[in-house]
Amino acid sequence: ISNVNKLEKVWDKAEELIIGVFSLIALGLIVFEVVARYFIPSILPDWGAELTTYLMITAILIAGSPLVLRGQHIRADLFIRRFPQKLQVVTEAANLLVGLIYCAIVAKFGWDVVVFAQMLDIRSYSSLQFPLWIFYVALPLSFGLMTLRYLKRVYRFFFHFDVSQLLGNEPMHGVPQQQSRGAQD
Repeated sequence: ISNVNKLEKVWDKAEELIIGVFSLIALGLIVFEVVARYFIPSILPDWGAELTTYLMITAILIAGSPLVLRGQHIRADLFIRRFPQKLQVVTEAANLLVGLIYCAIVAKFGWDVVVFAQMLDIRSYSSLQFPLWIFYVALPLSFGLMTLRYLKRVYRFFFHFDVSQLLGNEPMHGVPQQQSRGAQD
């Protein structure tokens, strides 16, 4: 296995770990708050829902990266699957380029928001007084990761095209997946 493949596997595992740990902590906080609300309301922190929100939004944003890699992100492919293969190729190329540009723009402006929030020392209203720039980092980080995943997909699409790349049927780490109906046309 090449160093690039090893790095990519570490990257994939790191994303999975972050998503899993953040979701598990958020779930634990929710369960704690529900139990405490009914049995010991005096121990309820005012920041539980806030922290749960930060964790879940970050996990959801980070989850965009593996979805982009596998072509499982949101897109309108209901009709595209019925197009002839040549039109599917053009549509997929446009989709990849628009996705790449959009994610890069959001990552750049997301970073501007982080810098601005840090400069103004914007904090949450709860007793936690959480520095919001830390939470805001999730936006440029996740969209930066998606940008890198789009770059990989664009490179593969334009320089190593395979019909299986159409409509999210790309193999992940060399494991082939079943072709879509549209790719067989």
